[in-house]
Amino acid sequence: MFRRFTSAPGRLRRLTLVTGALLLSGIVAIPVVGLVLAQSPPPDDISLVNRDRQMVERKKDGDFVARPIFSGQISVLYYAIRHPDTGEWLTNTYRVQGGEKRLAEGWEYTFDYPALDQQPELHPEQPFLLMLAVPKAGGERQVFYALIPVHQPKGLWDRVLGALDPDRWARAAAKWVIQGVHGTLCGVVQGITQTDVANCGGG
Repeated sequence: MFRRFTSAPGRLRRLTLVTGALLLSGIVAIPVVGLVLAQSPPPDDISLVNRDRQMVERKKDGDFVARPIFSGQISVLYYAIRHPDTGEWLTNTYRVQGGEKRLAEGWEYTFDYPALDQQPELHPEQPFLLMLAVPKAGGERQVFYALIPVHQPKGLWDRVLGALDPDRWARAAAKWVIQGVHGTLCGVVQGITQTDVANCGGG
């Protein structure tokens, strides 16, 4: 029985051919992967995750801190402020610099207002609309709106004094009076006509 021996130069040549083939396949694979990634479709539109929650914290002097959370990371964020009744633009459009943080539910972008000396002051007892804009493909912008609420004191004594606010008590007393008169009239009418009157249940 004979064994076939391969000379050292032959084995070296075969090893060189195999190595060259592997390197060539790797070189060819790199442009293909890059081409596939370049042709992948763009991501879906960004959504505002906390749109149904209070994302703006108002301060007693009218300033605020906004903490919008978006479903994905964005390249840049713009904002401006409008009047809630007239829709009038009260500020220029500003760009948010930094303040991004990765959360389990998305990306939070925190910014303060005012951040510049030329930004106008906001009355603390007046609500406003905060417009948030995120750039999209084709030069368009995806726009979101959030409420800049009236400042609400959080201290214990602030809450006590707020509960004793004469205007609040006047509104509550007026509501009680209206409800009482409405109930009395409903009872009188039902007693006279002996029939049930619609909306007498306090609705």
